[in-house]
Amino acid sequence: MREYIERIIDNGDIEKMHELSEMLEELLCEVTDEDLKKDYELELYEMAYGRKLNQELAEKIVRKMKPYGERWTLNDARDIQMQFGTHEDDIDFYVVLNSAYNDFRDIFQDNIDNYVRYTIDFIKDEDAKADKVFIYFTTLV
Repeated sequence: MREYIERIIDNGDIEKMHELSEMLEELLCEVTDEDLKKDYELELYEMAYGRKLNQELAEKIVRKMKPYGERWTLNDARDIQMQFGTHEDDIDFYVVLNSAYNDFRDIFQDNIDNYVRYTIDFIKDEDAKADKVFIYFTTLV
């Protein structure tokens, strides 16, 4: 099967690649093990986008945060970045800022400075890999 798939891709026939894509999607829909399905979905995501959160995945992650979910929208987070003059990736900033709210609200209260400082420190962690935010929020949480 691997040989067939590689041949379809190598031939570059867009129509055949779309057929292959539909076949793969049908097969994945048949997978009943939810953990395995999530693993495949993440692998496909990484093939498509790399180890970088896009807006759709980031919003999905933030909506599932407990106990509060989204406190700041992506546009709110961008406004906060402008206000504080920070230059981290806006999507990473959005996710980590909301995570900080969900995890540290009792400690930080309404002090936006604390949320921003924590978010910047989390993203710029010198010990961490460059794709720390992606790894943390797609595999560890």
